[in-house]
Amino acid sequence: MTGHPTDSLHVLSVLLHYPDEDLLNSLDEIESSVTNWPLSETKAAIQAFVSELKTLNPIHAQERYTALFDIDPAATLNMTYHAYGENEKRAAALANLQHNYEQAGWERITGELPDYLPMLLEFLSICPHPEHTGPVWQCLQGLQPLVARLEKNAPVYAALLQPIVRMAVKHCPSVDNGDHPPGANA
Repeated sequence: MTGHPTDSLHVLSVLLHYPDEDLLNSLDEIESSVTNWPLSETKAAIQAFVSELKTLNPIHAQERYTALFDIDPAATLNMTYHAYGENEKRAAALANLQHNYEQAGWERITGELPDYLPMLLEFLSICPHPEHTGPVWQCLQGLQPLVARLEKNAPVYAALLQPIVRMAVKHCPSVDNGDHPPGANA
């Protein structure tokens, strides 16, 4: 890995998944892969996150993740929830994301919804076509409120998400932070 934005999106995607045995066993490899990256906010956040995760026993890491992202809907990693809650507009946004993936020739292989943050980042890290990445970047525009919530309870996760917020604004500068999720024409 070279520190290219797509590499950092891939690493962030991996780190934002549930800290199962596979993730926890790959921390040394992840840490090693970012060592030669140029100094950046993303590199620093990844290194701090990996260092902290290495200090936790697996059960504690998993309990923390579940408490942060699975119990409180306000902190879910399903991005369209932050824009719409549970309603028809969210269903349409999810369908639009799924259609976008299909148009790009990408197939979801997990049971996660198409707006699951690690999945969005993985897609961005491998899809070279701006016409397919635009709706995904647009979906990420609503990430700042989640970052703000995490800054209080899990600053290391907030630090991982902050570079994504900056990248999303850079890729969709005309979209106000979170007001126009995927498929919205405002």
